[in-house]
Amino acid sequence: MMSKVATLCYLLAAAYATKFVSSFTIPTLQSKTTATTSGNNQGQNYNLALDLLHPLRHSLYQPNVSARSNTFLQSQTTQADVTNTGTTTTPDIIGTVALLVPSSDQPSKFGSKSPVQPPSYREAAEQLARKIKQFSDGRIAAQVVTPSDVDTSSVLTSNALIALGLTTPQDVQFLSRTFRQRRTAGEEEASSTQSLKMCQFAVDCGDNNYAPIVGPYDEANPSVVSEIAPWSDVASGKRLATQMKELFDKQTSDEFALALMLFFNRFIDKIPWVQHSIDVTWEKGLGNVEEIYNMVTKCGPCITKCLADENCKACIEALDEIDTRDQVASYRTVVSYESELLRDFSLCILQKNNIFGCTAEVPKIPYVKPLGAFRGEEMTKDIAKGIMIGHLEGCGDAALEGCKELDVSWKVACGANVAYDQFPSQNQLFYPSAKGDSMWYDPVFRVETIDGRNVWCKRHYRVRNEKVPGTFRFSVLDNGVTSDEFWTIVDVAEDLSWIVFHYAGAAGAVGQRYIGGLLCTPDGTLPPESEMEKIWDVLRSAEIEPWELFVVDNDDTSPGALEAGPPPLDFYRKTASVIG
Repeated sequence: MMSKVATLCYLLAAAYATKFVSSFTIPTLQSKTTATTSGNNQGQNYNLALDLLHPLRHSLYQPNVSARSNTFLQSQTTQADVTNTGTTTTPDIIGTVALLVPSSDQPSKFGSKSPVQPPSYREAAEQLARKIKQFSDGRIAAQVVTPSDVDTSSVLTSNALIALGLTTPQDVQFLSRTFRQRRTAGEEEASSTQSLKMCQFAVDCGDNNYAPIVGPYDEANPSVVSEIAPWSDVASGKRLATQMKELFDKQTSDEFALALMLFFNRFIDKIPWVQHSIDVTWEKGLGNVEEIYNMVTKCGPCITKCLADENCKACIEALDEIDTRDQVASYRTVVSYESELLRDFSLCILQKNNIFGCTAEVPKIPYVKPLGAFRGEEMTKDIAKGIMIGHLEGCGDAALEGCKELDVSWKVACGANVAYDQFPSQNQLFYPSAKGDSMWYDPVFRVETIDGRNVWCKRHYRVRNEKVPGTFRFSVLDNGVTSDEFWTIVDVAEDLSWIVFHYAGAAGAVGQRYIGGLLCTPDGTLPPESEMEKIWDVLRSAEIEPWELFVVDNDDTSPGALEAGPPPLDFYRKTASVIG
């Protein structure tokens, strides 16, 4: 009976869709009038149900994906106020991670797109430990260990053991022995809940993957249950093992930490960073039916219109063809098909009705101290506003001395968020609102669509001062979903030749949280080498390592930039600075 859970989900959802959307019809080119016969209505509604379920079918075989890996990138946090004052309480530790690195340091594969040399495995692991703390809100403790350490007990006692770059005979011998000991301990506890709380992987440790373990799933001793009972814990562990390996292989700190959050969330305790999912999954069981039922009953007209439109439906189908864990690919897909119908679709399902019951708060870890003074004066809200305006022309007295009167405030030279900061040609416009003390922020950036076109994307943020000068609250509606972000001016050159921002954001209606940092300059090129050591220290003060950065391609003469044409920099400004 339990083996038919997925089938029941599909059948019930189709039945609900057919029954409760009986008043909706799909418009056609042949007629603008609604169908009058019950037979036609029933057929159209049945097709609606099938179309709605079609893009979800493969997701049923995936574990809960991260809150960062959904199609619609931004939504509104439920947190009433984030001031990031630096006051924290010690959270309860729910689990531990041991990061096993080589006895003798050697370069890692992290930081391949950064402006600096790759870190050693130890350097990478030390930052990964900090990132694990950030993503878990301090609830997961991570320790860096080498096989030559005097005390290596944590490799046996930690919930998760991740080996990185062990290749020498002595290190490999230690790794093999440790994995065997952990596997034996897991087999002895197979009948207890403790067996669910173990995970081990070997990353970049030669050709042998050392048979990973994720919860009750052991690749070295596969269970037939994982094949015949996809709703079981062991099947969930098998799916998660594949997902975690893919994330580890991307060699970025964000995705590395994300993989571990997925494990802890699934088998130990809920992790807000990845707790919510907008996908159909085996883990949700019959909860999938309720979500689809609510989608159809609450947003039937929007769904009907979207699926009847060639462009909107193509977007839904395209999203079915990509790995939804890859946020860059997901965002590229969405911007490839941006339309009012797609906006209305996501606005109804995600923002207005929160069909998936998601919540998210702006992350408070790490606490980043804002710049306290500029050009010998204590930081004020007016000075901070002038710094944000940077080099933008036409801002009058709000701009500071040294403003170059350019068509942008700043350009992003490099950024530290794997999802957002790999897009080319990133322009930033900060300018005062026509009313009150608030500002507007218009990022204009280039995206290569999934069909190979180069297009400009633009967003329009409201910016409000936070309590501490140099900190700001950003909000934006992006494809029907609202986001809430906390930005900090970490440091800026006195001649406005560069600036470092830190941001933390949340997308409540899709359960999404994110953090990142930006190094910006007037023209988008990196500052002189003489400035870089100071800038790296500034980034480290925000718990960002230089190797985590992604260099942005701001070449206006590149084929992609030439194809896209001039960026629409004044699209919002020409009206916003007048009416609000």
